[in-house]
Amino acid sequence: MISWAELRLACRGLLHLIRFDAQFVRHFDRSVAGALRSFWLALFILPYEILSTYLVALPHNLPSMGFFLAADVIGYLLGWTLFPLLLLSLERTLDREREMPGCIAVLNWSSLIGIALQLPSLLILFLGFGEDFATGIAYTGVLFGAAIEAFLIAQCLRVPAWQAAILAVVDIVIGFALMHLIVALGHVPVPKVG
Repeated sequence: MISWAELRLACRGLLHLIRFDAQFVRHFDRSVAGALRSFWLALFILPYEILSTYLVALPHNLPSMGFFLAADVIGYLLGWTLFPLLLLSLERTLDREREMPGCIAVLNWSSLIGIALQLPSLLILFLGFGEDFATGIAYTGVLFGAAIEAFLIAQCLRVPAWQAAILAVVDIVIGFALMHLIVALGHVPVPKVG
């Protein structure tokens, strides 16, 4: 479980990270135990994920909101596991076995930055200022988040910027693929029994 002290320290690290300050790495437990503990964030962020999905899906008259939310939770769990598993599969190729747990830990913590970047678009959507405007703000957040993630990967794994950028783009592609899967599953009408 994540301690209060670890949370405070990680938040300090995240403030360094959003300023692209390489000192962010000092604020995280980058051990295997720290990486495993960082997955507890998924549980704490899940209510936010469900609420944000509900707000985005609400105006679309889905056949079954419950089915859509179930698809979202499955996609959410896949989102927390697929990219870390990909990184673990690359650790020998990149010759970064020692650095990989720390990178995964910081990536998990950086999901809090992702939430902060999504909040303005969700607020715009909730207040009814227009879906196109909210989408534009969301994509701006995605671009900034990608830059942060590439910097994070480059610093944690000590790889060239181009490799870090490719990995960040792969993570974003995985995220968008999961989002489209959620939408596709969520729009499927629930079969009626009887």
